[in-house]
Amino acid sequence: MGMPAGLEKKGNSGMEFADIKPPYRHTAFYCSSIILLGIVMIFLPGIIGLDGFNGGFALSFLGFFVAIIGIITVIIFARFARLAEAILQKQNILAHWTYTPEEWKTYTEEEHTDDSSDKRALFLLVAIIAVVVGIGMGLVYRDFLLIFYIIAGIIAVIGLTAYLSTVMPYHWNRTHLGDVYIAKDGVYLNRRLHFWKGLSARLRKISYEEGKHSLPRMIIEYSSTNLLTANYYTARIPVPHGQEEAARRIVNELSSRKNS
Repeated sequence: MGMPAGLEKKGNSGMEFADIKPPYRHTAFYCSSIILLGIVMIFLPGIIGLDGFNGGFALSFLGFFVAIIGIITVIIFARFARLAEAILQKQNILAHWTYTPEEWKTYTEEEHTDDSSDKRALFLLVAIIAVVVGIGMGLVYRDFLLIFYIIAGIIAVIGLTAYLSTVMPYHWNRTHLGDVYIAKDGVYLNRRLHFWKGLSARLRKISYEEGKHSLPRMIIEYSSTNLLTANYYTARIPVPHGQEEAARRIVNELSSRKNS
């Protein structure tokens, strides 16, 4: 049986990603500290003698929320670890590409510009929502100073998260020559997992784009749904020189799977 379209490699990264353990299991372990923080916040008012009507109930409620977020985060990253490892084991692989240093450097700068613009817009939206919710909580609990500190803290955490989510991939892309695995149900791009398999995940749109950036790109838009909202994501995959036709075939195949 021949190799799938585009499975041939281009360039030399110096190391196979299949020989590197994905970071998601470590992240899941470290995120367990968020659960501990939430539990401490729940019982902290009783420990320090803070009256419930003077902010104790609000602090305990926030701690419960933080603990739930921690549990969800650990579950998500544990699942990411399993999915990433399956892709790196080349299960249902459509293509595996590496890039020349020149190709990857150009992509890194252009992707950082696009990613920063997207994260700034998302941060502003979430910050506005947090302020509106904070005003509502202030009207209910009549403790505007405490609510102000809580909302300011949440916005600060969101801002730091948005900042790190752009700076860390940018730093990684600058220090490591890229590699991408494209599978039928996901993409592993330079240690970043994009996946649209599961009851809550859905492949929304896939397209081939050229002319806008220095290298053609495969644009994959997908979503995952939680209990309240649908989250939307975009994977922008650079197409190395000589792989344009393979990329078009992959786009057609994934589009067919989505439509079916």
